[in-house]
Parts: sequence; C-alpha cells; structure tokens
Amino acid sequence: MGIQKVAHAHLKVKDLSQALAFYEHVVGLREVHKQGETVYLGLGADDNYDLAIREGGTGVERFAFQVDSEDDLEQYSKALEHRGVKVSTLKTDDPGVTSGISFSLPSGHTMELVIVADRPHYLHPAQTRRARTEGFAPLDVDHITLQVHVPKLKETAEFLRDVLGFYISDIFQPAPDVWGAVWTRVGEYHHDMALIGGENPSETLNHLAWQMDGIEHIKKTLDYLAQYGMPVETGPGRHGVGGNIFAYFWEPGGNRFELSAEMPRVVDRKAEPVVYDFFPKAFSAWGQLPPESFAKGS
Repeated sequence: MGIQKVAHAHLKVKDLSQALAFYEHVVGLREVHKQGETVYLGLGADDNYDLAIREGGTGVERFAFQVDSEDDLEQYSKALEHRGVKVSTLKTDDPGVTSGISFSLPSGHTMELVIVADRPHYLHPAQTRRARTEGFAPLDVDHITLQVHVPKLKETAEFLRDVLGFYISDIFQPAPDVWGAVWTRVGEYHHDMALIGGENPSETLNHLAWQMDGIEHIKKTLDYLAQYGMPVETGPGRHGVGGNIFAYFWEPGGNRFELSAEMPRVVDRKAEPVVYDFFPKAFSAWGQLPPESFAKGS
C-alpha cells in the first residue's frame, strides 16, 4: 500500500470574494473549476487542484492524500473497516479526482484517500504545467497541520500510524502519556501531516503549508505580503522539530498559512520518534518563542 502526498484541502473562509482575490493575485493560485458554492484552485505545477474554498466560517472541511492504485484503496478500506471505521466511496465532482474513499479520523476530521488523473513522475520547478509568474507562486502544498482537541490527539496519531501506515517523526509530550503535538510522515520527508493540540474542539486547522524554494523565496514573499498590508505572525525561522524554514501569517479568509522550505529527509525509518518536553525548543532551533496566537486554530 502507498500513501504518497497531500493532494488537496477544502477550507472554509469568511468572505469568498476577498479570499479568492488574495489567493489568485497574491498567492498565485488560479481557478480551475467551480461547483455550486465551492471554488477549486490550482498552482499549476500539475493539472490537479490544490485548494478548494467556500464561504461560511473558517477551518478545514476535508482534506485528501494521494494513493497509487485502486488496490491501495481496497486495502485501506479493509484496514479501516477492520478497525470499525465507516468508509464511504467518493462520489464527487472534484476535478481530476478519478476515485477515492472518505472516512473520519478519531479527531473528527474528514480525510480522503484519492487517485488523481494527472500524476507527474515528480514536480519540476522549471517544467510546471503553468508558468509561476503570478503572486508569490509556491510550487505545491507542503503539508497540513490539523488543530486537534487535546483529549483526541494521541488517539488520532496512533490511528494514523497503526491503521494508515504513517510514521511518527516527533512528539511534543508536556507530561507523561500526554501528547500535545505530533508530526507524522508517509515517506522520507519529516512531516506531511502534523497534529497540534487545542482546547477548542471547534477549531480544526492550525495551518496549511506551502512549499517554497528557499529562504530567499520566503523573504521576497514576506516583502510582497507587506505591500498588501499583511502582517507576519512569526518568522522567518527554523523549526526545532524537523528543521524546516518557516514563516506564518493569517490570510484574509481567516486561516493560518505557513511558508515552508528545506523540509529534511528522514534517513532512518526505523528510528524512534524524538520526544520534546518543552514546546519553545520544538518550535525554534534559533531561540524564537512562539507567539501566544500560535495556540489558536481556525
């Protein structure tokens, strides 16, 4: 079985027209489809959509990871059903999605495993389907970090590991047997999905991360955001957990975005997760303290 990468995320936004203008003109996403009240947007590295939005609140409605084949979908369905999880076959108008399954995580989030029509061998920065000439133009979605009610966080992380085959890279454990955050991966890169503990069960998303070319790309993007009056929440910096370069900001739709670069490879799949007991050390390798606002999700 093989889960490959984040395929896309569906977010709720406070104001559709305001968010859409930002995504298209500042981020560099382009509308590729519209179905009812949902607008589908793609960066153009491939022909798939990366983000779908609709008006009505904030947070993540659902998100998907790509799998290799119909055999994978069948095997994951069996594993989920064996665990007592209800699995639904996707009947969707999502563009470029040929088939998939949907189910709920212990956290309550809706997750999908999908097969997409356009499957390039790898995403090449100089050979994208559409030129990266609009906005700050990230290459792809890098990872998604869910906001999870603390009592459900450890259970959700173990579900990802035991049922779906995710690896746990690092854990923030503020007290014995209490998990406050977890970073998980499906392949070699340090995290594809992370879980951040929150006190508000209605908050579903901590952030959606975009894959940037490097710190120069992030620096220019922050200058670009400043021209649009968009303040930086924190960063640039280098995370202690994972070691990727980061910067965070809240976009006009009401959700937090991360600009992420230099995500490291995990070279020993059998290694035990690194456990942190002090969140500021996990947050920054350079000694930056996370702002109080970072505990809030959308």
